[in-house]
Amino acid sequence: MSALIPAVRPLSQARRGTWTFLHGGARKTCHVYLMADVDATRLKEARAASGGKLSYVSLLVKAAADVVAAFPEARSMLQGSTLRPRFAVLDDVDVKVLFDKTVAGERCVVAGTVHAAQNLAVLDVQNAIDVYKDAEVADTGPFSQVKKVQRLPLTLSRIAYRAAMANAARRADIQGTFSVTSVGQEPVRAIFPMISGTLGFGIGRIADATVVRDGQVHIAPQFTLSLAFDHRVIDGALASEVLAQVKGRLETWEVS
Repeated sequence: MSALIPAVRPLSQARRGTWTFLHGGARKTCHVYLMADVDATRLKEARAASGGKLSYVSLLVKAAADVVAAFPEARSMLQGSTLRPRFAVLDDVDVKVLFDKTVAGERCVVAGTVHAAQNLAVLDVQNAIDVYKDAEVADTGPFSQVKKVQRLPLTLSRIAYRAAMANAARRADIQGTFSVTSVGQEPVRAIFPMISGTLGFGIGRIADATVVRDGQVHIAPQFTLSLAFDHRVIDGALASEVLAQVKGRLETWEVS
């Protein structure tokens, strides 16, 4: 009996961007992960008050941008070689947001950047996200550069990626000061993202859970917020402080 030969397919153009990201930077990062449970009561109130305009992603982007802006180490990017490392401290907090898109019939992940998010109102953050959310991956529009990368041979895409990452300002423009990814649309508790920068936040599904307030047990909407950080740039104590402050801002969000 002859052995069964599995079907083989080449790497599609749609997934070349992810391949380049993973092999160009993410695999070299020294990831460490933290996680915290967040009471989403105030976030749900804020979303309802906006008529459903605000998303949980935009609320996290704004809260985390405000926190990270106060920590120079957390908005630093590693530059240089292993023997001569340097750290570029960014003035603004640019946020990379991940989106699930379909290109030529295949699902893939692409990213858009919310620039200087610490200076934006949360509705402006949402408007910036909506531009990417509503766009197709095409030759024109916000994903035009992604489309170009998808067409490049893998060798050229990795060369172009490395060249872009060598400049701190360009790197922040592409990869963000930190990234945000969400799996909240599915019944999945948490995601632990891969990063090529210093920080990356992950949002899990919001679900009712028991919480204790002032010694009393309540039922409240809750989700898991994860944080990946590059241990070469910051340590666990600082990363924990950043995560705790983001959790605090989300749980005490002022509903306007």
